Amino acid sequence: MSTKYNTMTLPIFLEFVEIRTKVASVFPMFIGIFWASYHYHAFNLLNTFLFILAVISFDMCTTAINNTMDYIKALDESYKEKDNVIGANQLNFQQMVHIILGLLAFSIVVSLGLVWRTDLILLPMGVLCFLIGIFYTFGPMPLSRLPLGEIFSGTTMGFGIFFLAIFIQKPELLISSHFSANIFHVSLAWFELLKTIFLSLPLVFLIANIMLANNLCDYEQDIKNGRFTLVHYIGKSRGITLYTLLNLSSWLLWLVYPLAGLLPKWTYLGLILIVADLKFLQAFRKEQVKRLTFINAIKSFVLFSTLYLISLILATLL
Repeated sequence: MSTKYNTMTLPIFLEFVEIRTKVASVFPMFIGIFWASYHYHAFNLLNTFLFILAVISFDMCTTAINNTMDYIKALDESYKEKDNVIGANQLNFQQMVHIILGLLAFSIVVSLGLVWRTDLILLPMGVLCFLIGIFYTFGPMPLSRLPLGEIFSGTTMGFGIFFLAIFIQKPELLISSHFSANIFHVSLAWFELLKTIFLSLPLVFLIANIMLANNLCDYEQDIKNGRFTLVHYIGKSRGITLYTLLNLSSWLLWLVYPLAGLLPKWTYLGLILIVADLKFLQAFRKEQVKRLTFINAIKSFVLFSTLYLISLILATLL
């Protein structure tokens, strides 16, 4: 007897790719775009459009892989049939695979277009990002099931997307390549690269915190499903301490940026928002419940990123 599957609808598709979590890639992308515009006076409209398409489609792809692998590897039948988007909505597994492959193919094609329009050095960098994104949740030993998830998610999205958003505007600002006879030359603007890393740190910390908050909330469920994340190794108490340090370090960096001449002095006004963030932090520290307090990690990221983005937009206009 054939199994009857539900029809894929737009709301279910958006749940499958967890569209609400795309802020973790959208904010670093636009912050990088406006940093390039403010600091370097560089902006390429077509490259920016292609980059937005590539990032969002690949982010949806990796999330879809994550939900699919969680469904396949789930040891807890209750989670598999009631909590996972595939089981809960009785979706056709093969259709989910086709969606993943379609999103992956689209993002690869668009990314190759960016390589052609910018610099060949983007190819190995892009391949590395794709491999990290795919194997973050895919394979026998996915990175998300190891005590590496926070490091890879924070670095890849917080720094990687921010860096590439600047790079695609004008590659020689950071790193560029050219052929000379039989030699392949790579030119690295090392000071600008260090500056880019430094500016990306709050995004790295807060995106890592989203992953850490997720793992803190899912600790007991993860153990049942054989997922041994960072929280398993350091314990919930140290995990909460790490979450707190990463959160507060972002605001500490906001104090440093104007002193270092990276942002205008008037951006200190944004520090008033730390009052709201401390409420989010306190709420999450009090209890780590997915449906109730996980949202505070996202609120902290959105609050700080909005401040960062608006500051750069105003600085560019002024």
